[in-house]
Amino acid sequence: MTFNDKFKDLILDIEHDGNVSQPRDMKVKELTVQTLEFDPTKTIAHFDSRSFNWKYFGGELCWYLNRDRDVDYIGQFSGMWSTLTNPDSNEINSNYGYLLLGGQLQWALDSLKSDKNTRQAISFLNQPKFQFEGNKDFVCTMYLNFFIRDNKLNMKVQMRSNDIFYGLTFDAPYFSFIHQHMRLWLLETYPELELGTYYHCADNIHFYERHFDMSSKIVSESTKQGSNYTMNIENPLFNLTKDNMLLTEYGINFMKDINEAVGNKSKQITYNNILREYLNIRLT
Repeated sequence: MTFNDKFKDLILDIEHDGNVSQPRDMKVKELTVQTLEFDPTKTIAHFDSRSFNWKYFGGELCWYLNRDRDVDYIGQFSGMWSTLTNPDSNEINSNYGYLLLGGQLQWALDSLKSDKNTRQAISFLNQPKFQFEGNKDFVCTMYLNFFIRDNKLNMKVQMRSNDIFYGLTFDAPYFSFIHQHMRLWLLETYPELELGTYYHCADNIHFYERHFDMSSKIVSESTKQGSNYTMNIENPLFNLTKDNMLLTEYGINFMKDINEAVGNKSKQITYNNILREYLNIRLT
């Protein structure tokens, strides 16, 4: 089953089995305590009713790789983030590069290298320091858990809350990006290691009223040949150090190409081509 098919099924499950609630006075349709299983090479949702936003994903990936919490860079790709800055600050909490790329991901890598059967290869994102009054950006992802069984590297992503349109459609390819990087690094220790399953677990998974009409259009679309994407990363864009990370030459060139595209006000097809080149994304 393709990621597009799974996304449609998720909408139907929320519609048929979910509830309607209104957190922060915003109407949502939701399901609680859900686990989704993905092939980490197939996590891009692309529909006629809502095409994948290549420009935003490229910008978000650069923002994470730069580990930059300032809103100005990511604001070039989405105005949403300017509404979520911390009080008296220009900073965002949910830069997953700042939270993940460094000591947290290094812990998971070291744990797996020292014990192939470890149950401790966990990287935390949400932290107690984000529990403060007035926080508009309470990090959605709790942790990543990597584990090897049957010579396959699996990954569980635990979310406290997940909007399927603004969250899942970009979280899934990003965490697949991390999953695939972890396997590439581990090949030095386990040369025959395969890529396993990506488990996406959410305590609450939902979509807002502004997407009610779009969700109906998506589920009514017919499945078409040539509308599904695969991502098989062959060259790491970054490597880890003890408390930080270092971009590879491949990663440096990727960020340079994205930033040049922003400066040239290029069309989305340009971002599509850049991501295809560096992440080995293909239509199937």
